[in-house]
Amino acid sequence: MVQALVATFLACALPQTDTATFRDAATAEVYARARVRHIRQDSLVRDYRATVRTRLEAAAGRSRFARLTTLIAHESVAEITWRVPNDLKVKVLGSRARAPIVRILRGLSEDVGRWERGELPDRITSEAEGELRQELVPERPWFIPRALGDSVRLMGLPEHAALHPLGDNATDYYRFAITDSVTLLVPGRSVRAILMRVEPKVYGPSLIAGDMWIDAELADVVRFRMIFLGDYVWAAPRGDSPEDSARARKENATANRFVSVEAEVEYALIDRLYWMPYRQLLAVTAEIPWFINLAMPARAVTTFSDYQVNTSPVLTFAIPDEDLVGEGRTRRRLRVKGQGPAEDGYDVSRRERRERGYYRAGRWREGRWEVEVPAAESLVAYEWDTEFVTSFSGAEERRLRETLATLAQLEEELPPEWTGKRRFGLAWEEVAEIVRFNRVQGLSFGVGYEFRPRISFTTVQLSGRFGLSDLRPTGAVTWRRDGPHGRLDVRAFREVTETEPWTRGQGIGNSLNALFTGHDDADYYLASGGGLSYTFNHGLLRDVDLGVSLERHQSMEVESGSAIADLWGEGTFQPNPPVQQAWFLRGTLARRDPVAFVTLRQGADGIVGVEGLSAARFWGSVDVPFQVLRRSGRLTLRAGAMVGDDLEQLLFRLGGPATVRGYTYGVRRGREFWSAQLDLALGPAAFWSPVAFIDVGDTFSSDPLVGVGGGVSFLNGLVRLNLSKGLRPSTDVRFDLMFRAPR
Repeated sequence: MVQALVATFLACALPQTDTATFRDAATAEVYARARVRHIRQDSLVRDYRATVRTRLEAAAGRSRFARLTTLIAHESVAEITWRVPNDLKVKVLGSRARAPIVRILRGLSEDVGRWERGELPDRITSEAEGELRQELVPERPWFIPRALGDSVRLMGLPEHAALHPLGDNATDYYRFAITDSVTLLVPGRSVRAILMRVEPKVYGPSLIAGDMWIDAELADVVRFRMIFLGDYVWAAPRGDSPEDSARARKENATANRFVSVEAEVEYALIDRLYWMPYRQLLAVTAEIPWFINLAMPARAVTTFSDYQVNTSPVLTFAIPDEDLVGEGRTRRRLRVKGQGPAEDGYDVSRRERRERGYYRAGRWREGRWEVEVPAAESLVAYEWDTEFVTSFSGAEERRLRETLATLAQLEEELPPEWTGKRRFGLAWEEVAEIVRFNRVQGLSFGVGYEFRPRISFTTVQLSGRFGLSDLRPTGAVTWRRDGPHGRLDVRAFREVTETEPWTRGQGIGNSLNALFTGHDDADYYLASGGGLSYTFNHGLLRDVDLGVSLERHQSMEVESGSAIADLWGEGTFQPNPPVQQAWFLRGTLARRDPVAFVTLRQGADGIVGVEGLSAARFWGSVDVPFQVLRRSGRLTLRAGAMVGDDLEQLLFRLGGPATVRGYTYGVRRGREFWSAQLDLALGPAAFWSPVAFIDVGDTFSSDPLVGVGGGVSFLNGLVRLNLSKGLRPSTDVRFDLMFRAPR
């Protein structure tokens, strides 16, 4: 009765005229009921025990919406005990870790299938995962054990706890709007929930924007999805002076340009009486906009199960209360089992913690917490009831994608000065867009610039370039929408184009090899026109690129040399062959598809000319990594065929690092081709390794080309020094500097 009266009072007093805060009276009435429920915070629960599972994954991809490659995966299970007012004991029972990043650096980056099945034991990788098993267990509670209270914070983020939309004075900072009414199937019951959008109306120290699902019957918040923003999300003032505040705001503004944080909290109805935490998500995404266009999300999902509510369990702490307070302030303590306390763990080695286990304790709002982590051997001995896989499961991944896509859309709708997204600035997608060297332009310099119109996920990019040898300006204008479903590019361009899909003549690696060794491994022509392309980010067509354009092709016959390469050779390049010059309608299709431990690439492109000339080609490749006698290797197969007229720009080239090493790129050209490359590391795959290789290929015009060689590979081929020689027909020994840069 009292709750109903309070709710009625709030509904009448707060909302009716405050249109800046509430969209309408219905929104205000639901908010008032939810506010009363929030204040009450369900006093029925005195204590509970539960099992908590946490899955942590760090990944990387072209964008936050594209296919992600897992770098590190960690899973832990713990038994937790909570009691009023807010005391928590966490006892970690087991943990396990996988570190694909180690294999990425050591030569088995795409051997995902055999890696997950445990068929590739490796001492170095096992040692790294053993370290991660215990080190990645969070050293403080990484979840919200009960109600959120008047502030929101997960895993220590944000640095300054965010104001809860139902907390005191929340109406001074937020506006609210009912946007939908849905039925949710939550554990324990089916709920008719009212979806309420929450957005800041002013900028503050630490706020959220997101959605609350409110039980229409009981006014409980059963799901809460949010992004964090404000002046102190990543850095809080270290003191009370204006200089401290200004420094924190500046650091926070810098971090906001590259990092975002989102969260979701869900509740379940236990025993048809108690609303308890069920699932909590925290996602931190770092985006590197320059040169490599990389997104690196770290996502932690925590689920609660096996609840026992109000059973009055005994709650004992290994670190006494008096050890948590000193010098008039609250602080955290760490104690290795069998030893005395050490403040914040600075006096304890990792080896001691790993061999004996440890306790870490601290104080927080209205209570204290303690995390008990056993010795590493105990973590390994835990018997799991599920198989450990490197990436999130299909259903969980889809749910994460949908959640984060919704929050990303909301973030796009907020003022860019709140989210830290710059509207204007220099932009380069590759290092070589600044400076490049090849045989048709010589040394060339470029500049890129982009701005963000007030359209979700959209940027407009301008690029320009000038070659010192051909004295020809080139450039492009691109309208790009990179959203949850895919990336759409609409372009107008006049730029140098490569004839084959697998050469990297425009990259920094080929530029350096051409500059220092006199080897340019691509053929080029000038393309002018416009078109559009689309890359699917998920679904059956994920990683499929489709494109169509109308473009004019022109030959580029300017020849340049390298003065540096002149020091130990002629320093001149092979001629760049002319192309059929005309206007063409062009279509392209390409796909990269990791299947088990094999990576398949396939595609097709074709052109139809206004003068009646037309042709199409189809190509594919497969990369197969393997291990033999504890040595890593790789087999790469390529093949292609062409139909239609003999258009030079669609012919296949043989020779060079992508087909048969030891021969000049394009030594043979034909309508069909095939090649096979076998590489084998002669030493353990670590920082560096000697390698040997043999290649063979043909255009069906004469006997196959055969090349052999060896060299030294650094960081899994990121840098490689090659000596190669053609055997049939015989050629001189060729030296190459190979750089496999990400962009």
